[in-house]
Amino acid sequence: MTSCAPGISSEDIDRQLGSGSFRLAFPPALERAFERETVDERTRMFVICGIIAVILYDIFLITDYVTLNDRFTEMVIARLGIFTPSLIVMMLVAHRFRSTHVRELLASMGGVLCVILPMTVMIFSQSPDRLSYQYGSLLAIMFSSIIQRLRFNYAALSLTAMLVIQMVTTALSGIFTRDTYIANALFFIIGSILLLMAAYFLERSERRSFLFNLRSRLLHDRLMQIARIDALTGLYNRRHLEESADALWHRTEAAPQVVTAILLDVDHFKAFNDAYGHTEGDACLRRVCEAVADVARTQSGLAFRYGGEEMLVLLPGKALHEARAVAEDIRRALRAAAIPHPILGNGRIVTASFGVAGVVAPQAPLSTLIEAADTALYAAKRAGRDCIWPPNGALAADDFAGFVAASA
Repeated sequence: MTSCAPGISSEDIDRQLGSGSFRLAFPPALERAFERETVDERTRMFVICGIIAVILYDIFLITDYVTLNDRFTEMVIARLGIFTPSLIVMMLVAHRFRSTHVRELLASMGGVLCVILPMTVMIFSQSPDRLSYQYGSLLAIMFSSIIQRLRFNYAALSLTAMLVIQMVTTALSGIFTRDTYIANALFFIIGSILLLMAAYFLERSERRSFLFNLRSRLLHDRLMQIARIDALTGLYNRRHLEESADALWHRTEAAPQVVTAILLDVDHFKAFNDAYGHTEGDACLRRVCEAVADVARTQSGLAFRYGGEEMLVLLPGKALHEARAVAEDIRRALRAAAIPHPILGNGRIVTASFGVAGVVAPQAPLSTLIEAADTALYAAKRAGRDCIWPPNGALAADDFAGFVAASA
């Protein structure tokens, strides 16, 4: 799972790539990700193509004047009075709603309108040059399928509609004999099929490119996640601590914020390791870190493995008394886990000592925060371990300077 495609794994993508399916549709989660990925770019391209289409379509008034001179007034109305404002409205609607279905439907309607207006006027023309006029329909069909790159389903509907319009209007115009009409119809039918094939392969290529790109990003995210995680404990590592702190302190430049930290150290861990070996010591650390991570997660905190048996919890926006309460929750969770520590005596369990500190970022750096928490941690150890420093009620909730002095 990744932030760029929630709920989608590399395995899902590999299955899709290896399926050999000719369907232009993904499973629901992938289809939603595909549409989210492409909606902005395709909407932008629809608007750009729409502007180009309006300009080119209106330039054809020159052809209208030459080949359809007896209906030139009607063509001016059709191109400048109907098509141009209609397409402008369609572009504004598509840009406003940014919906795949709305955009594709509007683009299809634009293509149909592009063909039906001049071909309808052509029916009533008596110009001897109107025979060549029909080939403008082929340009509209090419534009819809290759330049606009309509989704295949919409391209099929749009091209079918434009083909029907072309065939009906040329039949009504009376410019063809039966044989030439059949030949002309076959030309447009075969041309439309070829263009529809092009639309299919263009969309298929786009979808496969999306899958390859998404798989690369998922792999990158996974590698970045691995690079940020401590392999033994599953907590974030020191590298991610620096990245997180840089991002947090950068955000606070505009609006200073309280940041508190809990630094904890497993009590008598060296004795545990020496007595039971590194395998048991590693298992002990993992269980401790599970408790730390569970509590930190519920408090919107970030938990890091800071050193060998030291863990750090960052708590943005929490005051000292709140951070101390979080530390108490972790201490209780450890006692509830009841990890045996028999080298200390029968019935003894693994505990930890906690130091709590806070600063206002960005006025004080992370190093100051950790130094203060480390000072508090050693005060907790001197106080007998399995406790939190400062003691409850020892100072005002947000008295950071007083806390540093008291913990020293």
